[in-house]
Amino acid sequence: MTNEELISSTIFWKKHPDIDYYYYNEEYDKLILLRMNNFPEEPLYTLINGLDITDLEDKPTGWNLERH
Repeated sequence: MTNEELISSTIFWKKHPDIDYYYYNEEYDKLILLRMNNFPEEPLYTLINGLDITDLEDKPTGWNLERH
């Protein structure tokens, strides 16, 4: 699945147990990471899907981030 497809999908992101500021999802047969950046100096999020990396200024509407 490409980053464009992921951005338009409904995804529940789980908080990474070992790395602060990272979320992950494994629903699409591989590990996909979402990093929260140092906003506003950097984009709000970075989507890491293998070698496909996309910076995002806003959270897509279909995405839900786990809270602790």
